[in-house]
Amino acid sequence: MSDEDSISQSSEENLSQPAAAPPPSTEQPTPPAEIHLHLQVEVPPNTSLHLTVESRTREGKPLETRSLTFSNPPLPLPDWLEAAGQAVQSRPSRWERIVPHLPSLLLGLALLVYLATRLIGLPDFPVYFFTDEAVQTVLAADLVRDGFRGYSGEFLPTYFPNGSMYNLSLSVYVQVLPYLWFGKSVWVTRAVPAIISLLAALAVGLSLQKGFGSRFGWGAALLLTVMPAWFLHSRTAFEAGLGVTFFAALVYSYLRYRQGETAWIYGAVTAAALAFYSYSPAQMVIASLSLFLLISDWRYHWQQRRRLLLALGLAALFALPYFRFQIEHPGETLRHLTLLNSYWLTDRPLLAKLGIYFGEYLRGLNPLYWYVPQSGELIRHVMKGYGHLGWITLPFVAIGLIRALRGIRRSEYRLILLALLAAPSGAALVKLGITRALFMVIPAALLGGLGLESAIGWLGSRLQKRWPRPNWTIGLSLLIFLILAAAAFGMLQDALQNAPFWSSDYGLSGLQWGARQLFAEVSDYLNQNPGVDLVVSPSWANGTDVIARFFFDDPQPFRLGSIEGHLNEVQPLAENTRFVMIPEEWLKVQESNKFTDIQVERTLNYPNGKVGFYFVRLRYVENAQQIFDQERQERRALQEKALRLNDGTLLKVRYSRLDMGEIEHVFDGQPGTLIRTMEANPLVLNLIFNQPQNLQSLTARIGGVPGKVVVWVYPPNGSSPLRFEADKEETPDPRDVTVLFDTELTAGQIDIEVYSTRDGESAHVHLWDVSWK
Repeated sequence: MSDEDSISQSSEENLSQPAAAPPPSTEQPTPPAEIHLHLQVEVPPNTSLHLTVESRTREGKPLETRSLTFSNPPLPLPDWLEAAGQAVQSRPSRWERIVPHLPSLLLGLALLVYLATRLIGLPDFPVYFFTDEAVQTVLAADLVRDGFRGYSGEFLPTYFPNGSMYNLSLSVYVQVLPYLWFGKSVWVTRAVPAIISLLAALAVGLSLQKGFGSRFGWGAALLLTVMPAWFLHSRTAFEAGLGVTFFAALVYSYLRYRQGETAWIYGAVTAAALAFYSYSPAQMVIASLSLFLLISDWRYHWQQRRRLLLALGLAALFALPYFRFQIEHPGETLRHLTLLNSYWLTDRPLLAKLGIYFGEYLRGLNPLYWYVPQSGELIRHVMKGYGHLGWITLPFVAIGLIRALRGIRRSEYRLILLALLAAPSGAALVKLGITRALFMVIPAALLGGLGLESAIGWLGSRLQKRWPRPNWTIGLSLLIFLILAAAAFGMLQDALQNAPFWSSDYGLSGLQWGARQLFAEVSDYLNQNPGVDLVVSPSWANGTDVIARFFFDDPQPFRLGSIEGHLNEVQPLAENTRFVMIPEEWLKVQESNKFTDIQVERTLNYPNGKVGFYFVRLRYVENAQQIFDQERQERRALQEKALRLNDGTLLKVRYSRLDMGEIEHVFDGQPGTLIRTMEANPLVLNLIFNQPQNLQSLTARIGGVPGKVVVWVYPPNGSSPLRFEADKEETPDPRDVTVLFDTELTAGQIDIEVYSTRDGESAHVHLWDVSWK
């Protein structure tokens, strides 16, 4: 057996120390073991260094001690050392020369595994190409087109609009050069952040090697590679991946700073700034971790206060673009939280808001959230059947957590624990979701690497005692490496083969499949049918206008629109007009009895073989106008019902026809119940009270589309009604709209109209709840 250590200084000597002679025995004596000790010692001029080498048995019994002295200028080496060095230099095998470099070699191979599992089949998984990916390159193209000015005219804008909010920054800028070199491409758009994310794997690997003196940095990199949540999102162009990558770089840079290489604090500040501008939830994560580290290491910071002051100056420089944005777009941060329907902007008491925050925060620390497959997440953000961190990482992360807690007095262990505590802080501001909490993969990978080192060390030492000849630590390391690499490629194969079938909902509420496939089909159809006025349905995905601009330059050779408009009222329908419909629209056309000469010219199937898109030509029936007039009268007809509310109030309700829910659901105060009109916009409610009510305001909980609530208050004396209204912009989730009255009013009747302001008269309007006070 051979053990090899390396101490890096200035001159090198090789030492071979024979073991002591074995005691007399009738058995064949064991060949003497060899110990190879490589030293590099830098000796200043006119200085001597005395070295003593002592050999012991495995039980600790001394065998032999030898000494030598180095000086500058050098003295002749003792004959025994020179002879031993020559003998050792002639004996090392190729394997013995490789072993000292094995940790770095394995880390390099781990990075290759990481990169391969990110780039292979990149356009095919995830199976969708989402608007939040397409917008990165579309905005980069617009930035180049407009001379690097934003839509508001500012040069090199800090943030770019994504839909109705400003939340994109660095993720757009990193797409500029790839766009100039390669144009718009799904592979390139995804490959840019995927390649940048290699920095995350490198950072966790080097954090263990440099920060903990570990030979198992490759383990942390491979554990990060096989985490399903990171596997999925690091293959997308979502800005979350960049935020997590620079979070990892921050952790590594701070480790180096904390170990005495104080110049690394500038790297930590730079990484923090890049994370801050990459992803909005990262802002809270960076702020939390910075506060934690300021408190945890304040003595060390005080010792390095001059360096820290310079780092604070660098941080202030990085903050200037953010301050410029706040000046040019005042109130935008508050508006961002409003659009996300954050509970911080509700009228709840502060303690209630803090309770919600820490409830969401603790969910983000719950191992069940990270290791049990989640059903509450959007299907687009999960890998079916996988926990977010993957069961294969669980034992190593658990062992690493125990090790970190035991070593909490050491700054490097505290850093990992504090990064873990900071990871869900941004997600808890709104609602826990895997994209907002994705920062957790970095401390998990670091803990997993430490746990893997402890597990291999413990098992290897026991095997070594029983069978001393092979190096069990190296053998186990290679075995675990192969297992984790196989798991990574197995996950890749599963995703490429089975992900298209993980859900049968390929439409707006599900995978939103079809960006590449549909627009390729549209391009082919237009090439074969010149002169056609093609109307492509936008109802299969969010932000289809952005996706269309990704695949087609302006002006686009087709229109985005739905057959719904022609189903709701008579509109011009030219002979050369064709529609691309989704299955729901195709079914409505067939059931409407408003069209004739319906011909399906082409179809595009979903991955499961069912038709996902229909290319259709049609025309109105002769009596179409009569059918529309009759429908309009039916939509405006109100139904009527008498109700007793929970507080005993009696009232009569007249309301629009519904195709979802019961009218009682509007007054039950339950967030999970709602009503929906059967193609009536606005939704009308006439509330006729048995006894007059004193009112100061009315609150209606409506859907996330742009909406308006109009309230007519009728005094009981029969005088003219008073009109009030309030509107809301688009948000991802339902929200409350409160209509305030000028003063307290007495009402015998209230008429409520809920509008979906973006839709026509026959749209569905959703209403969750109505209350007044």
